[in-house]
Amino acid sequence: MNDRISKQKLNLMLLVDTSTSMRGKRIGQVNSAIRDVQKYLTELEGENSNVDFYLTVITFSTTASLLNGDREKKIDDFRFDDIKAGGWSNLHLAYETLETLLKKEKYGGIMPDFGGVAPILLLLTDGHPTEKATEQLDRLKELPWFRVALKYGIAIELDDERTLRCLNDFVSDNGDVVECYDSGMLEKIIKIIVLTASKVKSSHSSVHAGEVQKTGEIVQQEVQSALSDVDDWEW
Repeated sequence: MNDRISKQKLNLMLLVDTSTSMRGKRIGQVNSAIRDVQKYLTELEGENSNVDFYLTVITFSTTASLLNGDREKKIDDFRFDDIKAGGWSNLHLAYETLETLLKKEKYGGIMPDFGGVAPILLLLTDGHPTEKATEQLDRLKELPWFRVALKYGIAIELDDERTLRCLNDFVSDNGDVVECYDSGMLEKIIKIIVLTASKVKSSHSSVHAGEVQKTGEIVQQEVQSALSDVDDWEW
């Protein structure tokens, strides 16, 4: 019977800062995390008859681009080569790319015209944008699929109010900002957020306003609980 039921599509979208300051250990941790996330979500999909996972990776530095040119890729078909870092941090270009994706299919995006599961968006950066991204973010906030998306921002090894404001503006009221004080913990934090959020959302597949808010609250609680299990010495 399950084979006859159309599965819902759950999109995981990563916006990855690949500016020069991300070189070395930081981008290495990101690469390792994406590989592990792909492996885990492939396994989770095999256990879940309701949801197909799709992955999108937007990298941004001087320019913004889709990894492998893929607007979205089914998790078990996703091909990953190490991301390299270098250049400025033009977040506004990543927002412009994300805007094209979060539109409904009939308007040229990748999101369903009807029904569907609210996506998971993860933005990670180690500094404030080179140029202002306010205008581009305001356009994103006009999109229904952005408003219902579960959003997380990761601030990597920084104490910068401008960056934290930027990340808080991105997550709005449906997500959290997590400060990663040690890049050695970056891989673990990415996995905790993505895997916990994906597991919870794959069992709560709705886009109705009340259910989206309830699911978002459950995910935030689960992620916060998982992060709190990390021993203080590891931070």
